Amino acid sequence: MKISNELLRYLSLKGITDPHEQRRFLLPQLTDHYDPFRMNEMDKAVEELRRAVKEHHKILVWGHADLDGIASAAMLKFALEDLGTEEVGVRIPSREVEWFGLIPDELREFKASGVNLVVTVDVGITNVAEAALARELGLDLIITDHHELMGKAPDAVVINPKLRESGYPWRQLAGAGVVLKLVCALYQRMVGMSVEELWRLRPHYWTFAALGTISDRCPLLDENRLIVRAGLDHLRSGAWPSLEIWLKEMGFEAERLTVFDLYSRAISVFYAADPEEAVRILLSKDRRRLGVRYAELKESAIEWQRGKQWMIEEAERSARHIGGMVISVSEDIGQAYLGTTTHALRERYNRPAIVLVPKGKLWHAECRGIEDVDLLEYLSQFESIFVTFGGHRKACGFTLEPTGLDEFLSAVEANPIKLPPSQDKEEIVFEPDIETDLKNWSLLAPFGEGNYPPRLLAQGVRIEEAGEGYRANGIPVYLPFALRPPPQPEGKFDMEYTVKADGTIRVLRLEPAG
Repeated sequence: MKISNELLRYLSLKGITDPHEQRRFLLPQLTDHYDPFRMNEMDKAVEELRRAVKEHHKILVWGHADLDGIASAAMLKFALEDLGTEEVGVRIPSREVEWFGLIPDELREFKASGVNLVVTVDVGITNVAEAALARELGLDLIITDHHELMGKAPDAVVINPKLRESGYPWRQLAGAGVVLKLVCALYQRMVGMSVEELWRLRPHYWTFAALGTISDRCPLLDENRLIVRAGLDHLRSGAWPSLEIWLKEMGFEAERLTVFDLYSRAISVFYAADPEEAVRILLSKDRRRLGVRYAELKESAIEWQRGKQWMIEEAERSARHIGGMVISVSEDIGQAYLGTTTHALRERYNRPAIVLVPKGKLWHAECRGIEDVDLLEYLSQFESIFVTFGGHRKACGFTLEPTGLDEFLSAVEANPIKLPPSQDKEEIVFEPDIETDLKNWSLLAPFGEGNYPPRLLAQGVRIEEAGEGYRANGIPVYLPFALRPPPQPEGKFDMEYTVKADGTIRVLRLEPAG
């Protein structure tokens, strides 16, 4: 396929100048996956799991209660059972549990019940004391995580691309991306299966990894882009029963599904379920039961959506500008809306945002940052005030004792965050040939975090109504209701637009041609 010069210039402005990397971005292939054994301690983890499977040890997967953790747990459970483990247990504490990660009393109980090996997914990098307890109990522990290490590493086998000694080329994998690499390594070592062969036989692993990557809002660049593109291709095929029925129940056309669809509505059903039930749902092939349960969860998800706007408005009402950030402290925002409201504040004000709500005896905070600002590093200076703290550069969280709330707010005010000189970046608008080049531009999909749709311009186009839609120079376009009808019917316009993942045009702005 011949790639237009305008598209190559666009990639260059995104910092992708090497021809090999440009091909890898536009036309990714399974062979572009990095070798999983480049990740520090991957070899140790695979050998320990291989031994556990061979010796029929009892294995428990311990996950985090978001969709990244749920999809990770489902993927690893399926893989280990597929490779010969009789039954793999799953433990994901509910979102109402105050403890983050491994719970000491439960580790003791699992050891007493005969569990030999615990594997964490999307959690565990901060569980230093719990890892020491596991060793004391004689419980083998493998930690797979993608959160930043804030201090000493746990005494366990640790797979995390963000560790300084990791050696892995791409640090921004989701928790499910890390587990996908572990799964690929297991099949390679235990049955001699290449990544291409695994994709042909078990493509749902990529779909599960894509769900985790999208829901955790990881940047859709480098290996994440390959994972999401492959995962969405399989999801659109309708070949995995639980996901086919899920999309049908939520009213989405699989072949037109976008990352935004998943962000905005589709994944909410998994948060309506208990996280351990969500794992069972993802792995289920009982179509009748799936249809009934998804219908029930959809009602709960709709209720959640109804409450979302009120919660966002409450966050805005209670928001204060402190130390260069937007901070909302409210007793009226539900725990289930913490991430959503924080993201909304960040988008609304284009500033780092924090939302704090009470839960049990502590204040719980979600934090969202902006480009070019390491929010995690900034907040680390207040770590002595926090009870727990961790996450990523742009998305993290902490808890506070009630007595620490005012101390934290005062400390932020006294030590404001340093922001880039301007948060209003001027976007360059490109002018591809609307009649010949657009297929090229759709290769930029999937669009999402870190890879936003381009702004394109077509000058002097004729907009005409065609049946129930519109055409620009004879090409079908989607014209938002706010732009209907065009101000000069049958006239010519300068049209600003973007290209959707399926190659269709979405009009952003119309101006009469000068």
